[in-house]
Amino acid sequence: MSGELYLGKVLNPETAKEEDITTALKNVGAIESGATLQYNPTIKTIKSANRGTIASFVSEEEVKFNCGIMTFILDNLATLAPAVVTDDKATGKKTIKIGGKGSLPINYLRFVHTKKDGSGTLTVNIYKAQATNGFQFTFDNENPLVTNYEFTALSDNNGNLVEIIETYPVEEV
Repeated sequence: MSGELYLGKVLNPETAKEEDITTALKNVGAIESGATLQYNPTIKTIKSANRGTIASFVSEEEVKFNCGIMTFILDNLATLAPAVVTDDKATGKKTIKIGGKGSLPINYLRFVHTKKDGSGTLTVNIYKAQATNGFQFTFDNENPLVTNYEFTALSDNNGNLVEIIETYPVEEV
């Protein structure tokens, strides 16, 4: 199993309490074939004419999170695009209108992966994530409808892009 993906709107995610975060997050559905967390630094190298490379430092950083969701829930599209969802319970009709809203939604993203041996979890938290690749639907009779999610991390107030937490069994002393 790759893990569970949760998204939600969290006010002041850097200072929010865990109970408020957990309440705001919703599981977005079954993941098709895994998930990927990618960190891409841009390295600036300083070279001297007489000493060669004397320093290297990170000038830019980018974090992306990708996965494909098979469970189609119309409301989830509003986390991917500037959209408005309306639900007319009297007629049993839900509608999403996409576009013309300006900025991309910002979500708190949490992905929880349980280790194969069951000895703990890896949790990825991106306090501010924006879906940056849009979405595409392929309707066919052979495969499930999969929406590919790609999120880019925005930095928090301290410049952090992603937090990864590992849990493991505590050894008795």
